[in-house]
Amino acid sequence: MKYCFSFLLLMGLTVSLAQAQTAEKSAPGYTYKVDGGSAGKTVYVCGQRPFDADGNVVGEGNLLAQTEQAFTNIKTALAQVGMTLEDVKQVTYHLRGVTGQVSTQDAQQVNSVGGKYLTQNSPRLTTLKNIPKIVQDNVLVEVEVIAIK
Repeated sequence: MKYCFSFLLLMGLTVSLAQAQTAEKSAPGYTYKVDGGSAGKTVYVCGQRPFDADGNVVGEGNLLAQTEQAFTNIKTALAQVGMTLEDVKQVTYHLRGVTGQVSTQDAQQVNSVGGKYLTQNSPRLTTLKNIPKIVQDNVLVEVEVIAIK
């Protein structure tokens, strides 16, 4: 399986989480700002889609199963560089909105899967984007993360 990585090494800095004075209170497992401060390493895992090791789509037509596979791929990619899902500080979900918008149910489904993989101990920025098509018609979701250790 192929993975896309970008590395940014930051020496002698610390990671800090902060909430803007004017921002609403963060929900559990979510924060408005992550400062890479003194992180030793930052890893960008580009959009992971629901493909297995043979390049087949897992969970065709099933958003939950596809999101699970994307997180499995992310977990594997992070392990290859000595990181875990605990190190994830930002998540971006790209959902295929057939009608031009993502439903509340779809958003809840991907967030429920993300909540299983990303603990409350790792506050993170989360973004959900609606896009008309992801690579091929049977792909419903793509997930990208930024991890800081």
